[in-house]
Amino acid sequence: MRAQGLLVRLGAVFLALRVMAPGEVFAAPTAVTKNQDFNFGKVAGGAGRAGTVTITSAGSRTYSGSVLPLGTVFSPARFTITGTVGKTYTITLPTEFIINSGADQMRVTSVTSSIALTGVIPAGGVVTFSVGGTLNVGASQRNALYSSNMNITVK
Repeated sequence: MRAQGLLVRLGAVFLALRVMAPGEVFAAPTAVTKNQDFNFGKVAGGAGRAGTVTITSAGSRTYSGSVLPLGTVFSPARFTITGTVGKTYTITLPTEFIINSGADQMRVTSVTSSIALTGVIPAGGVVTFSVGGTLNVGASQRNALYSSNMNITVK
């Protein structure tokens, strides 16, 4: 018997940089780089199987309900902020977003960061962080490749 499942990968993560006027408290980072896409991996869902798959910002995967993760390829999204040492940055994450495969959709909720959302650029001028979240799989979810964009702002 061949196992079938949903393949969920966010193909693109959009970052928005906001440059602020001189004299404000925050200084925009010089650069924000996406190092790795958010990837929930293959999941056996639908056909009466419903539940959640969570990828933590630390990189572990758990599941609930009757959803079953297949395989071992999954990852949180990973980013690098490069900026001026001692300047403050703020990361804004979505609280949730929708992923699609044609007309079919799933919701990603509980989006979290591996670091505090506000901080100071340390010596060396580089901050790395990961983003995790929870995929909500419906009992009638179609097996397909789902993708979307996740908007993250760093200022």
